[in-house]
Amino acid sequence: MACGKGFVDPAVRTGADDHRTRGQSSVQTIESHELATTTGPLGVAPHAPLAVASAYQGVWARTLLETPAGRDTTSWVRWVQTGNWHGALSDPDDTLGPRSGPGAEHSVFQTPDRIVQTALRERQLAVWERLPASQGCRIALARRDTQGLPTQERLLVCGEYLLHFRPTPHGAPDLAFGRLDETGTHWHVERTNQAPVDGRERAWRLQRLGMDLATVNGDEPLAGTWEVLEWLEM
Repeated sequence: MACGKGFVDPAVRTGADDHRTRGQSSVQTIESHELATTTGPLGVAPHAPLAVASAYQGVWARTLLETPAGRDTTSWVRWVQTGNWHGALSDPDDTLGPRSGPGAEHSVFQTPDRIVQTALRERQLAVWERLPASQGCRIALARRDTQGLPTQERLLVCGEYLLHFRPTPHGAPDLAFGRLDETGTHWHVERTNQAPVDGRERAWRLQRLGMDLATVNGDEPLAGTWEVLEWLEM
């Protein structure tokens, strides 16, 4: 998906992604220091400008975790990765959680969309698989307040998937992971870390107004004015 479904960008387009991983084979290896992936505050973290190669961008589902304690193939875990930002959400009963995503520690591409990650010190092995519909747009936005200043609220978009992060004054932030419908005019929440998922579709239309300004027209909680932190169309 290019940014044509649910997105309007009438005047501004960023340049093409010029990141490349080493080698052209279907199996590629990269060490964690080359990604500079860090765990930031409150579940969403920035990277240096265009720090993460395009091979790692998108939405990744963890399909396997092996540790000395056992083997887990059922926990719901998602890692959302743009060129500059990442965010993660997992089931509350997943006690290990996504401390690091695809590309951290020692990672091997078995296919372009499947990564095997090993952490020798913790004696862990994880398998991550990229969701096909997460190819396309890479967008990161910061909510602007009533004075036009950026806040800590974030919205990450990869292809048809959204991750919304909203700080709260009393404890853990609200995180919601969702997906656009076939028309691109609505989205629905698949998982949150707070309230139960209601399954309701929410109206959505993202429009870029300039180099650093975008708006979301539609329903709460995304409607409003946002500052563009990253916007890449593929």
